[in-house]
Order: sequence, then structure tokens, then C-alpha cells
Amino acid sequence: MYYLKVMRINASPHNIAMGIACGVFGGCFPVIPGLPLQTVIAVVLAFLTRSSKIAAAIATWISNPFNWLLFYYVQFKIGTFFLPINVNFDPAAWQVSDFMEIGWQGVSILIFGGIVLGIPLSILSYFIALFFVRRYRRRKTLRALARRKNI
Repeated sequence: MYYLKVMRINASPHNIAMGIACGVFGGCFPVIPGLPLQTVIAVVLAFLTRSSKIAAAIATWISNPFNWLLFYYVQFKIGTFFLPINVNFDPAAWQVSDFMEIGWQGVSILIFGGIVLGIPLSILSYFIALFFVRRYRRRKTLRALARRKNI
């Protein structure tokens, strides 16, 4: 569904892939209930990189309600590895309602873990998106040429 929306964006493959990378990076930040932090980060980064804002907003769905716990677990483990902050928090047994109980130290750990997780994922997503956008457009051009030839 979103695949075709992204592929049909009227922009260069590089701009679309950069937008996807910005969205994936933004999507690696923790979801704070009531704040569209992920989308704001993704769109601001897309503005700064002059890439597709629509692709960036769509790509934030890399983290969605079905995998938030996995993302939080990985972000927390990465954050506690790098930051010397001790927080009593078990991401495996965590629920969205517990988010405000971990305090600013816990949020800091999750945000830092999201940054560290987001960098390699966004770089990887850029190259994957670039490949798929170019392939989609190449196939679309070949189909159009084949139709024109048959006319």
C-alpha cells in the first residue's frame, strides 16, 4: 500500500531514498504518547537534507504498535551500554502506560539508544530504497516502451 505511494512520489530516486532514510532514523526514536516526535524529527531532517518529506513521514512507520516493544528493548540495551545511567526498567515486561514512570533518565537512555540504532538503519534503508525506486522506475519505463511498441 505505502510502497506504491512512495514509488509514485514525483522526485528523484536519491531524494526519495534520502526521505526514507530520514524517516527510518526518526522512526527509531521512542514513541512518546501525545507527541509526534518521530514524524517531526523525520520531516525536519528531510527539510535539512532537501529530500522527500512524504517519504520521510511514511517511513517513520518502521516502528509501529506491533514492534514498539522490540524497538524499546533494543534502544534500552544500546542506551544502557553507552550511558552510565542506572534505571530500574525491564523493557521485556514494559507497557505504554509505564512510559511516564521511567523518568527523564529512562527517556534519555531510550533516545540515545534510538540515535545509535537509527544511524546504521537509516544508512542501510537509503541504499535499499534507492535500489527499489530505481528498479520500479526502470520496469515502469520498460512496460511503457513495450506498450508503445505494440501500438
